[in-house]
Amino acid sequence: MQSIIYLLLTALLSPSVHGCLSGHRHEINASYIETQLKLLGARSQRTPPTGKTALTNVRIFDGWRIREPSTVVIDGDSITFDPRGVRNTIDGEGGVLLPGLIDSHIHLSSLASLETLSSYGITTVMNMGCSNYTLCAALRDQIGLTSFITAGEGAVAPNSTHAKVFGSRGFVNLPSQAPQFVANVFGNGSNFMKIISEPDGFNQAIHDALVNATHALGKISMTHAQDYASYEVAIRSRTDGLQHVPFDVPLTVEMAQRIERQAQFVTPTLNIGKIATSNSTIEAIVSGGIDLTYEAGVTSVQRLMRAGVPLLAGTDAIDIAGSFLKGDLIGITLHQELQYLKDAGMSEVDVLRAATVVPATWHNLVGRGSIREGYRADLLLLKPGSDPLRNISKTMDIARVWNAGIEYVPGRG
Repeated sequence: MQSIIYLLLTALLSPSVHGCLSGHRHEINASYIETQLKLLGARSQRTPPTGKTALTNVRIFDGWRIREPSTVVIDGDSITFDPRGVRNTIDGEGGVLLPGLIDSHIHLSSLASLETLSSYGITTVMNMGCSNYTLCAALRDQIGLTSFITAGEGAVAPNSTHAKVFGSRGFVNLPSQAPQFVANVFGNGSNFMKIISEPDGFNQAIHDALVNATHALGKISMTHAQDYASYEVAIRSRTDGLQHVPFDVPLTVEMAQRIERQAQFVTPTLNIGKIATSNSTIEAIVSGGIDLTYEAGVTSVQRLMRAGVPLLAGTDAIDIAGSFLKGDLIGITLHQELQYLKDAGMSEVDVLRAATVVPATWHNLVGRGSIREGYRADLLLLKPGSDPLRNISKTMDIARVWNAGIEYVPGRG
């Protein structure tokens, strides 16, 4: 679905801003970057409280079920179950306590987006592409706000659609150039590698070389593919994470089984598929004569699910798209994605796992995604009576949110 968003924004937004909702490069002008750097630099970096805070009468989601009411203690930036020395107590009133949610596919570039994400209980995001390393560095580790984990400049083929139409510049011409390109990405502080697979993109040898170079550094790679044929290239490369699902031709059962055998994972981003395929104007711009249907994406998800492929919840939301792409707003879209995954056939418990423990496992986010002793105190407390295992939409009934032990209070940053 990556080309869909690029074409939309290329056609309908100003020439100075090129965006993508699937992980490709977006240009943001120098003035915007300067403004964000000033805002981020001026922000007061609050420190976690030194005393312990007990959350009493909370029903913990342990990754499989919701337990009977108990007490969880926030000790600095970590979780403990030791009540000794508690200074403050918060009565959860029987509300469900979730690990902070994880959006495994997003595009953001502003302090305001981190604040919005926190307000929706999203405490960690995987940012699918960085066009300015200075800005990305500033977005990291904003104390008390959503954690920003990011790819670097994406690898694209010269003369490909993303090079010619979208202005992407992460060129790799030969397999021999892959190690240097990958080394530069990680040398600039990136957490994972982003590779673009598209019909006029890399041949199999270059794609394989990029993945191999990434693995040689002990890092993980994400390959973005929007169509059936490009998905096949990505699968063969043994990339770690496949971003999106095809909305032209569904994945076959055999392809889904191969993904599972190769220990790959998938972030379907049904959210952006629904947006693009439900608007005839958008589809006419982006389809290139190919019939796109939301049902094709759902069928792919169902086949992946039956094959036992790990599925991660991600939105492809972008914060510079303005109001044109209605329904693709930062924050709320993850809760919508959970509903789309449920509608596609996933159980409520598997949907919650797709936004907590599963991405923490597959993205190597140590100490996140679960409520366990010593884990990071990223927590989402729901209002009393809200049970997301009976109705996944109840994840929106947010009472309180903590990022690494600091409660997020709207307006206080």
